[in-house]
Amino acid sequence: MSLTAPLSIQTAYLTDPGMVRDENQDACFELRGPAGEALLLVADGMGGHQGGATASRMVVETAREFFELAPHWSGDLLRDAITEANCRIRRAASQQSELMGMGTTAVAMLFGGGGGAWVAHVGDSRAYRLRDGALERLTRDHSTVAELVRLGTISEAEAQYHPRRNEVLRSVGVRDDIDVELAPLEVKPGDRLLLCSDGLSCVVTDEEIAAVLGGLAPDDGVRTLVESANARGGPDNVTVMVSAVDHRASYGRRASRIPERGRAFAVAGGVVAALIAIGLFFGLFFGQDEPEPSVGRLRAGQSDSQNVSAPPTETRAASQQEAESSR
Repeated sequence: MSLTAPLSIQTAYLTDPGMVRDENQDACFELRGPAGEALLLVADGMGGHQGGATASRMVVETAREFFELAPHWSGDLLRDAITEANCRIRRAASQQSELMGMGTTAVAMLFGGGGGAWVAHVGDSRAYRLRDGALERLTRDHSTVAELVRLGTISEAEAQYHPRRNEVLRSVGVRDDIDVELAPLEVKPGDRLLLCSDGLSCVVTDEEIAAVLGGLAPDDGVRTLVESANARGGPDNVTVMVSAVDHRASYGRRASRIPERGRAFAVAGGVVAALIAIGLFFGLFFGQDEPEPSVGRLRAGQSDSQNVSAPPTETRAASQQEAESSR
């Protein structure tokens, strides 16, 4: 089980098309239930300009429909919602030629009002948890390069530049059958949680993610992470959702929204200062030696807030069906 006592889950989210793509095919949303439940979801669409955006939106719409009508929120319901989205995307693609081949990743966290929590995913969008300064990946990428890394054929560093890095082995809407990976999620006060599309994880390291999650409130954190991805070329759409877990009598409601931005958005002075501080932090602590992966040393700050979505690269769409058929 995941939650031993009622907790506050305070969330911020932000999406950006990046510096290369004209269209944002990602989608994300947050839904709060009447009994203190919370559902967070990020989807990274693929399959051409119209198809990718349609597929990611359909995952969001299906999940919203399932949970808004459900008397009880559970991990099984989350899996059922993603499975139903797979059917709907397949059906839509079969009826409209311009949507053929469309698909999407999906990664979600669900906090049930009864104390259970779960993480579900399909594809290479990721979930992370920062606890006591250590960053842990809660999901394993369903991708060709991730399999090569697991087999020891290539390193994590080599995976970033591998010619097959955009091949996804599982996705929503590409095959009739779908394997949703679902696992219980354990959270406690002080944890920081992250959902993101690969537009973040392909250019921002785990060490940098850990520093931002540990040093900034969620609303500043999402801005900083998106800005960091764009500062490195922004090769893909980027979507980031950050949640702070705290002691409270019930789950925290969102207090503010960060509006979805275009390619360039203003970064507040405090965020710039935070970026400078993070740069100094890495210069002092990581400048001498190559850092150990998945570890950060900054403590998590307090937060309260949330926001919207982001998409994938078209090169992923071209190789996706080939990758899936090779399984």
